[in-house]
Amino acid sequence: MPINFPDNPTSAELRRAYAGGFEGARCNPEDLVALMGDLVHPLFGVAAYQLESDGKGKVSLPFKSLLKFDSGFGPSESQTTGDCVSHATRNAVDVTRAVEIDIKGEEEGFLHRGATEAIYGCRGHSGQGMACSEAARFVSQEGGILLRKDYGYVDFSVYDSSLGAKWGRGGVPDSIEREGRRHQVNTVSLVVSVAEARDALANGYALSVCSGVGFSSRRDDNGYANSKGSWSHAMAWIGCNDTKKNGGPGFLVQNSWGKWNGGGKKFDQPDGSFWINYDTAEKLIDARGSWVFSDVDGFPPRKLPDYGKSLWG
Repeated sequence: MPINFPDNPTSAELRRAYAGGFEGARCNPEDLVALMGDLVHPLFGVAAYQLESDGKGKVSLPFKSLLKFDSGFGPSESQTTGDCVSHATRNAVDVTRAVEIDIKGEEEGFLHRGATEAIYGCRGHSGQGMACSEAARFVSQEGGILLRKDYGYVDFSVYDSSLGAKWGRGGVPDSIEREGRRHQVNTVSLVVSVAEARDALANGYALSVCSGVGFSSRRDDNGYANSKGSWSHAMAWIGCNDTKKNGGPGFLVQNSWGKWNGGGKKFDQPDGSFWINYDTAEKLIDARGSWVFSDVDGFPPRKLPDYGKSLWG
């Protein structure tokens, strides 16, 4: 029986819906195989061989580049329908492009956070939820990145989940797809191991991860949450601690439910985020729904800004 998704849900209602069996992130094996055949660099480990072991023993915090341009990143935009995949994809791409702008010192270049509506609208059905591969395809091939602004013919300046919901069956309007294609993600690749995810984040490439693993709403003193139950859900991975300090090694996961959780924090992590250990991360990656995004052809090494080594102790 389908799980009903509440109208204008609170963070607690979102958590209950996913824990009750709601499918925000769906598995689409056929689309995954088709996308892998279409991609120039289908596997991150092959595309980014020159990044191997870059994150070993390091604390990598690329989300801090995004916070320079979007201080409300995380809690200020909570999903109101089953569009978690579009939020995870947008958040990962925003981190990646913020790092690029931060490295180049182009403070005015970020302009706006990304919009989620067109990504969700490409799913090809009128129901809730979508596959992470479908979102990866849209931002790199069919459409691209739209921003939180008013384009005149469509207003994305304020999150409106009803737009993506209504476009599900008929598709994203041609005018919006054309605008998106002006700003496509140049390289998308599947991540298949913890080491690859670590090395991607060490170079400022964030991930969108679909899985069936659920988590507690309470963080320990180091900001870590235990796995709990099952969610068919997508979230962005925005940081990595490959040391044994501060509860590590682990990954920082940004959810799309606003201020849904509480507890300890480390490294100035955003509200709504939590750390997971490597064993749990491996379970999420095994679902074959972990996508990493690059703003250029391939995944060249990038030296991240110094986010404050005093935070690493």
